[in-house]
Amino acid sequence: MGNNIQLLSALLISLPLVLAFGFLLGHWFRVYRERDKKTTLTLLSAVFDHTHDGVTITDKTGNIIAVNRTFTQVTGYSEAEVIGENPRLLSSGCHDAEFYKNYWQALIDTGIWQGEIWNRRKDGEVYLEWLTCKAVKNNNNEITHFVAVFSDITEHRRQEARLEHATEHDRLTGLPNTASILRELTKSLPNLQRQWCVLLLDIDNFRLVNSSYGFAVGDQLLNNIAKRLQGCCTKGLIARHSADVFIIAAPLASNSDDERLALINSLRSCIVKPFSILGRLMEFSFSVGATTWDNANLAINTVLQEAELALHASKSRGAGQTRFYSEDLRADKNPLAYLQGLREALGNNELALFYQPLVTAATGKIHALEVLLRWTHPVMGNIPPDHFIPLAERHGLMESLGHWILQQALQQYASWQKSGIAPPHIAVNVSPVEFQSENFVANVMAALKKHQVKPSSLELELTEGVFVQQDPSTLEKLEALSKHGINLAIDDFGTGYSSLAYLKHLPVNQLKLDRAFIQGLPENEADRAIVESTLALCRGLKMSVVAEGVENKEQADYLNRKGCDYIQGFFYGRPVDKDQTSQLLIKQKNAIT
Repeated sequence: MGNNIQLLSALLISLPLVLAFGFLLGHWFRVYRERDKKTTLTLLSAVFDHTHDGVTITDKTGNIIAVNRTFTQVTGYSEAEVIGENPRLLSSGCHDAEFYKNYWQALIDTGIWQGEIWNRRKDGEVYLEWLTCKAVKNNNNEITHFVAVFSDITEHRRQEARLEHATEHDRLTGLPNTASILRELTKSLPNLQRQWCVLLLDIDNFRLVNSSYGFAVGDQLLNNIAKRLQGCCTKGLIARHSADVFIIAAPLASNSDDERLALINSLRSCIVKPFSILGRLMEFSFSVGATTWDNANLAINTVLQEAELALHASKSRGAGQTRFYSEDLRADKNPLAYLQGLREALGNNELALFYQPLVTAATGKIHALEVLLRWTHPVMGNIPPDHFIPLAERHGLMESLGHWILQQALQQYASWQKSGIAPPHIAVNVSPVEFQSENFVANVMAALKKHQVKPSSLELELTEGVFVQQDPSTLEKLEALSKHGINLAIDDFGTGYSSLAYLKHLPVNQLKLDRAFIQGLPENEADRAIVESTLALCRGLKMSVVAEGVENKEQADYLNRKGCDYIQGFFYGRPVDKDQTSQLLIKQKNAIT
């Protein structure tokens, strides 16, 4: 019995759970050692059989003489099947002879081995375990037994792998993310034999895909592009950089212009083929910005910045262009150098709101003022919104920028109300990115309350993409805004989904007909048909219509005759600052009185 107690004591020394139960077991052992060795053995045996770790005991020749319940649960072998067998029956085949030689040598030399080992269950499944094996010696320092304690860590390792993959890869496309590809590139510094062409590929007008067909279709397109890039760039590295921008890094043999152009042309030929979207074949163009990494002393982050500068320069030329980096892109005249300062523009008072009137077609009186954002840079001057708004959306600035716009607009509107010159409504554009914010409705209501503006005085103009996205979250927000009395308008109607079918179940008050259908009026027959049909349908849906881009009296008169509710355009007024707008409102009030 004394040998059995010595063996089980050695077993317990090697168990990881001794940290939790050590004090208690030690107390038991001291109390009962002298009183009742049989009781002690019973208690230790219970611990042996009920621990969550698997336990194997072998004799000095390595044959199994005992296993616990967890062993049978993990391996699938019963106790009867393994008693007298060698533990090699669990061998997975994943380790070579050298591994087991070192394993046994450590046991003989130090009396213990600890580490990860792959074994195989009875059903053939290979699993990973954390194993601690200890040699048990008698009073003569001779090995009498081996005790192995193990934990199945297969699922734990899988979770680690999934977490690592999630942090290193884009969730949508499965491609590596920017941080991952930059780390990979830093392992392959350029040298005389190999340089890298690093390029950014941007989908032109990708926002129209989301706004016209919904984000699910946009996601499908991104996945298709990712797969094509992987198929045609097998020797390079590919990552998703941002919403619609991909990074491609490919090795160069000669660093010649011809080789770089050949690389880009091969990529273009691969991805310009039509994509199937909602059962229709559609083609897209791509802008490319590229640079060469041929200097190991140049940080990869700097190389990426060069590619970004080149991409912006290519997009400024128009869709489908390619631009290679050159030092002149870092000059002060480069627009991106200013656009990257968008975060500081608010604090520097570079942003301002302008206002353009929407007039009642029948009377010419101002019905609402549309709020338009302007950026006046101290060096560059006026920067068009279509340059910096996409940048704000891409880099996560749109929510804070939209919040600032709403606060400033309501503050100014409240001031006009106090002066008795405010029009019935103030209209604020909302970016789809901003609308997706979880707290969007709460933020709008808080702003109205802060500035004491009635919800019915506020019009929110959203693009068609927001309304087409009839997911529960979108519908809940639209319904909540409408129930609070806020007016909802569809902006730029006709440039995207172009259907009224989805409107009958949505709380939409107003539709803004895009200027593209107004420019040809009243002469263009197709424009007349579109405008008149839209007006008739909107009357049936009890929606008002705003015609955008009205530039002359003939257009205004035609729209008034056909029953258009409101008109907006240069014919009635260009966007102007708050002071000029105040003068316009005062002039209208005096004319009425």
